[in-house]
Amino acid sequence: MKYQLDKSKIDDIPCVALYRPNKGHYSPSVIACFIISDGWNEQALLELKEKAEADILVGLQTDNNEYERLDIVEGIIRCQPNEVNDVVELLDVRSASTIIGIDVIDVISLFECGYSFQFVQASATGESEFHMIKTATYKMIGLLTNARNTKGVLIRTQSVQSLPLEAFAYISDAIEGLLSNDDAFIYFSSSMIDEPDCFRLKAVYAEEK
Repeated sequence: MKYQLDKSKIDDIPCVALYRPNKGHYSPSVIACFIISDGWNEQALLELKEKAEADILVGLQTDNNEYERLDIVEGIIRCQPNEVNDVVELLDVRSASTIIGIDVIDVISLFECGYSFQFVQASATGESEFHMIKTATYKMIGLLTNARNTKGVLIRTQSVQSLPLEAFAYISDAIEGLLSNDDAFIYFSSSMIDEPDCFRLKAVYAEEK
């Protein structure tokens, strides 16, 4: 892994933050996210990385425009404008209540899998937990059809209560069965939502070149 983080830094600095340009002060974070269409240039991003003490920069693309690829940026995640907060929340694994053991170093490793990434999400409602999990997983598999050869995917479950290990096994088996790349980077995290009878899956995957 090319990113080696200081353990004390991981404990002391927030995992991820979304930054806007032309601010006098940038609070520190390990992963600095920015919206490409906000008009950032290379110099502004260099200053952001330095002031935020960030280890990596991640751009969020919310439109279909073509942008210059910058070496200082580790990856670009495509999403809809109303999904920006969802992406930042997904990357913030430190806030997740996970029994899987994923941490910020794992998230940073995801960006070694490529440069262009896609955010997708699926949800289901109902009274039966297993039915919701099955339905949302089926929807997510459909969204990941074009990612069969991906080298990396990060997935978060969101439910009103902690999921049993059997649920994670079901979701994991379904996604691993879709992917043809045996060496794909696949990590799971989980978080709680205050929405009864609702289950969500959110994912970021590396797009094929």
